[in-house]
Amino acid sequence: MLRNRRFIVLSAAALMGAAVLTGCSSKSADSDTSSSQSVVAPVIIEVDQIEGTAKVGDTIVFNVDKVAGTTIATEQADLLAITQAKEEGGAQFNPGAKALAPGSAVVTITNPDSSTRDVLITITE
Repeated sequence: MLRNRRFIVLSAAALMGAAVLTGCSSKSADSDTSSSQSVVAPVIIEVDQIEGTAKVGDTIVFNVDKVAGTTIATEQADLLAITQAKEEGGAQFNPGAKALAPGSAVVTITNPDSSTRDVLITITE
């Protein structure tokens, strides 16, 4: 009799554990769709590009030959929020910008050797 009770208790515990795991791991189709729609790829500006287009809210990444010592700037801070190149935790991050409002902005990229190039960014709604 004690043996049967132990079997019943262990079986019930196993079923409850399986039910809890199933409830925790299930996702609805709606949650999968909404999470995948919130990720937007950045606009990439290559080293040889002199113009590009972005939408308000887009992130823009400027590919550069050398991250260390490269800086970017714009006089249209109301259109683009600039992010400088950096090295952090052993990783290198290219300079970038966030498109804030519609319009056109020139981004000046200054390389470590002090050479520069201008990139015209057109921002649409």
